[in-house]
Amino acid sequence: MSNVLLDVSQLSMHFKTEKGHVSAVKSICFQINKGETVALVGESGCGKSITSLAIMGLIKPNAGQVDGTIRFKDKVINRLSEKEMRSIRGNEISMIFQEPMTSLNPVHTIGQQIGEVFSIHTALSKKERRGKSIEMLKKVGIPRPDKIVDEYPHQLSGGMKQRVMIAMAMACNPDLLIADEPTTALDVTIQAQILDLMNGLKASIHTSLLLITHDLGVVAEMADRVLVMYYGEIVEEADVATIFTNPKHPYTKGLLQSVPDLEEERDRLVSIEGNVPVMGEVTTGCPFRSRCEHAHEKCANENPPLMRVAKHAVKCWLYANEEMVI
Repeated sequence: MSNVLLDVSQLSMHFKTEKGHVSAVKSICFQINKGETVALVGESGCGKSITSLAIMGLIKPNAGQVDGTIRFKDKVINRLSEKEMRSIRGNEISMIFQEPMTSLNPVHTIGQQIGEVFSIHTALSKKERRGKSIEMLKKVGIPRPDKIVDEYPHQLSGGMKQRVMIAMAMACNPDLLIADEPTTALDVTIQAQILDLMNGLKASIHTSLLLITHDLGVVAEMADRVLVMYYGEIVEEADVATIFTNPKHPYTKGLLQSVPDLEEERDRLVSIEGNVPVMGEVTTGCPFRSRCEHAHEKCANENPPLMRVAKHAVKCWLYANEEMVI
């Protein structure tokens, strides 16, 4: 019996713009196993969030085109109808969106918003939905859950709103939870509490987690395996210990070097020179070449394939003599 829960194969996404069609994600492949936490990291605009929206079936045909295969359990979910996808979304696959401040509906109470999940996916009565909503609020550590259930989002702090978002996402014990920057805009103490909460809930119901973040501290704390994304491509994949101790891709090395070290005094922080290209700007060669100190002629003419090097999958011509092309 396969241990793979989610299998994303050759996923590409194209969007219509004033300049024509732009590829936001380019033929990415990855898997998430049952009970595993996979971190998807990279700079803003690299395609992380749009990948999660494709998995959730939230890219509408009139907005963009999704190609490739997204297989969840035994179903190719990007081929399902909207009605079929609604039975999976929020039930078997849930998502915690960015910015809890704006993700909750300001005109509905907390209980109504959590209760809607049960209304869609269960046959519980109104009274039972209220009871389950209070139970979920208690489970995510919100004090006075029997009172909070009747309050509105504006009455809660940012950390409490994030806990409500987690309660909604975990209400039906999903097999896969997607967390898109779950600690953005929260102070450090609340961030730690939210991460501990997610770890505890994940362990208690054996949920797999796709964690989308640019915070490498969160990655080190939470992840089993790491996918590094740049310009719509996965450029490196390895287990979390290997990524931090022996990174291969120049971009991954740059990300890790840019993290401040409390034990080392520096006059200034290290940064990756240059900027991420605008989507659609690079049509040939490696998209990282303009920022890479190792770039050579081949990098300008050919985009490297994803190659297996030791414990890594890495997309870089530096390892062409060591690799087995995947």
